[in-house]
Amino acid sequence: MGQVPDWFWEVLDSTRPRLSALEAWLESQPREVLQGFALAYLDAAESLIDFSEGVLVDGEAWSEDSTEDLCMWAVGQGRLFCHALATGESELAEAAQAFLGRASPLSGDVTKWDPEVSDPEHQGYQSPDAIVYGVYRTRFAEDLHERHLDRSGCVDPGV
Repeated sequence: MGQVPDWFWEVLDSTRPRLSALEAWLESQPREVLQGFALAYLDAAESLIDFSEGVLVDGEAWSEDSTEDLCMWAVGQGRLFCHALATGESELAEAAQAFLGRASPLSGDVTKWDPEVSDPEHQGYQSPDAIVYGVYRTRFAEDLHERHLDRSGCVDPGV
């Protein structure tokens, strides 16, 4: 997870579990920082596993989409949770059990985000990985798509 900037984790960890706090922080940032946040989130999730490989849970391999959902959720659990997964200290299959709401050695480390948002236009973007897309759309009247994210133009907000 070396490519994920520290400021990203500082923002995520300081606003968790209040999605409205993350929403407010994102609303105060310039376009390039929102792009950087979205990229950092994707980079952190992709550092956990190649989504196309799937994760083995209860003897069955999850689909690429389900594996991506799991990894995005795991990033939302913060730096320490993700670091444990990325280094092999914890297993992604254990995280999957917690993701599903089942008993897991990681269950005690899970934080449920409060889905409340301040702006009604952000309804439907009520997760830590999605809220940046709602804020971007509201502020700049355009969609923030992965294909439009340029790694070279992202700005460190100096958190």
